[in-house]
Amino acid sequence: MLDARQEHGDSFGALVAGWPVTDIIGLWRLLAQRGVRLGGRSGAGFLRLVGKDTFLLTSHVVERLVTAGCIAKTPTSQGDLQAAQAAFNALQQVSGRPLCQLSSMLALSIHPAADSLRDS
Repeated sequence: MLDARQEHGDSFGALVAGWPVTDIIGLWRLLAQRGVRLGGRSGAGFLRLVGKDTFLLTSHVVERLVTAGCIAKTPTSQGDLQAAQAAFNALQQVSGRPLCQLSSMLALSIHPAADSLRDS
């Protein structure tokens, strides 16, 4: 955090707060590269803890994005993550909702297969 503060000329909090949500995966990447144990979903969880709007790529969210054709599989590469970011950017532009709400709604949405199980 101190290194980031020196490099960016501002507090770490200001760096996080000022980071554009349209490139949240860029902030994830910075945290993974510069922070200990902040790779994977830990970085996104940390950002939520400190109040930064971010989405989470839980298995349920990924399943919904795959079903919708936004991504092909669980994001593992930067290209995959860019596709997920693009999907969230589009959802945010259309809905006006924060990323955290969008990922929660995706995670909690009912999958069509669940309807058939419930009806039987």
